[in-house]
Amino acid sequence: MNAKQIVLILAVLTTGLLTGLFFGFEVAINPAFARLDDTQFIIAMQAINDVIVNPVFMFAFLGAAVFLPVAAFQQHGRRKSLLWIAAALYIVGVLGITSACNVPLNDALAKVQVAGASAQQLKTAREGFAGPWNMWHTIRTIAGIVATVVAIAACLQKETGKKGA
Repeated sequence: MNAKQIVLILAVLTTGLLTGLFFGFEVAINPAFARLDDTQFIIAMQAINDVIVNPVFMFAFLGAAVFLPVAAFQQHGRRKSLLWIAAALYIVGVLGITSACNVPLNDALAKVQVAGASAQQLKTAREGFAGPWNMWHTIRTIAGIVATVVAIAACLQKETGKKGA
């Protein structure tokens, strides 16, 4: 296995891992959270947001944004084109949406003090968070799924052009 192949594997792996995390939220965590009352929901989301930014998550999250363009740069022909498409989808649709939309919502929710808040304050905080966050989450999940599929399709393309590391 050469360096170019390792980068390609890391590009697809990190993209798939992040997409899998987002898909898990979409199909299991978010529907479960919908069953929680406002206090439980806010506490649970705050807890997730406290622990999600860790070295393993950041490797996958930022790794895909690095490995996809590097892999695209290293490839040729249709494989190169598909990897550039996957990179754009990931960088704009996953990294961009997360940074511009989901993270600010997470930061605002982190400021909510559950202890001592009225039921109305908690309801207002949840309503201001959950709808927009879930909408942007669904969009970034779809972008991640498409980016992953396109990256896998690139791997299935016959290598053309220059050979070597």
